Amino acid sequence: MHVTIRARLLRILVLPLAVLFALFGAAAAQQFSAYRDVAGTSANARLCLTLQALVHALQKERGPTIGYLGGVRQLRAVLPARRRATDLARARLEEALRGRDDALAAAVRASLGRLDALAAIRRRADDGTGSVKVTFGRFTAAITALDRLELGLDDAHDARLRAAYQAFRALGSAKEFTAEEHAIVLGSVAAGRFPADDYIRFLQLRAGRLAALESFPRSATAAQRRRLDEALGTPDAARALGYESAAVRGGGRLGPRAVPAVSWWTSMTSTVNGLRAVQISLGRDVQDRAAGLEGAARRDLLLFALFAFGTVTALGHLALDCVRSVSTPLDVLTEQMREVAGTRLPRTLAAVQHGTPGRTPPPAPLAVPDRAAPEVLEVAEAFDRVQRVAYDLAVEQAVLRRDAAESPVGIGPRDSGFGGAA
Repeated sequence: MHVTIRARLLRILVLPLAVLFALFGAAAAQQFSAYRDVAGTSANARLCLTLQALVHALQKERGPTIGYLGGVRQLRAVLPARRRATDLARARLEEALRGRDDALAAAVRASLGRLDALAAIRRRADDGTGSVKVTFGRFTAAITALDRLELGLDDAHDARLRAAYQAFRALGSAKEFTAEEHAIVLGSVAAGRFPADDYIRFLQLRAGRLAALESFPRSATAAQRRRLDEALGTPDAARALGYESAAVRGGGRLGPRAVPAVSWWTSMTSTVNGLRAVQISLGRDVQDRAAGLEGAARRDLLLFALFAFGTVTALGHLALDCVRSVSTPLDVLTEQMREVAGTRLPRTLAAVQHGTPGRTPPPAPLAVPDRAAPEVLEVAEAFDRVQRVAYDLAVEQAVLRRDAAESPVGIGPRDSGFGGAA
């Protein structure tokens, strides 16, 4: 069975096109995977800010709750507002989780389950049956569960994003240590001393805060370090540091003049709020960098898609043009040649032989499509020469026949040279 030129051309084109499609497919899968990872990182960065807003609200509720249970009755008035802020922050976090079914969202929802105990904690604080140590432990456990969730930003490929998040985490640790100091002193200041081993706990929290603040500059930018210095240089922060130093020197004693309960609460609350403002700015740095990476990945994916589409389109056009310039013109030419050989040329030759030479026009040349390749044109020209030669021979025969008929010698048709010997 003979294989047509069209089939041969398709065979030649199919293999490289298949290889090209495979390469583009693999590259597209890799590009899409990279974009999906960056998009996930950006989404986690946005979630991180909402998550830390809830952590901050819990920290601010923990302090006055512990202080009230420890005997600082003035703090009772601030509890309703703190509780509403916590509930609002939790609702916003749950709203941010809506529609997400990834592992991080599941982990956050599991950690939020710890907050279901808040109702009982608040009720015991209001009726005075709550314990300072137990309440502090439950608040801190819930905060720690939320604050230590792995958001996947530590493993980001981008060095700037990774450094920004590390600075964010270091500040978050320093802020939590500060908030725990705030609460543990408030729970003890009314009694005038730290109960049991809370003084050792207080010293450990202070050391943790100092270590976290010391690690912050390693990953923070100059602008981020300047923001933190400004937050820690306010009068309230300086006053809180003075009270802290007095508590350290007291060796477990918390005199009302050395560490006034309400003044400690206001100065530490202001300090924690200042750290929160810096944390928000750091979170925005993380989010902006992640959003920039997502935009760049989206642009790269779009450019790759356009390039792949353009390449495939160009190759398809070349393949189609190849078929149109060779196979299709050959089909058209073959059909015309059949018609010429079977009908037009015999009719023209018969008209020449039986008519008057010179009156029958020569056969028209073959019509070749505009897209035909030069090789196809050469075939058409060769066939045109063949039919022109046939036409010329027929004209010569007709002329010789006419001349023989008009000759005075009276040479008959048998002597004209076309009928053979007598």
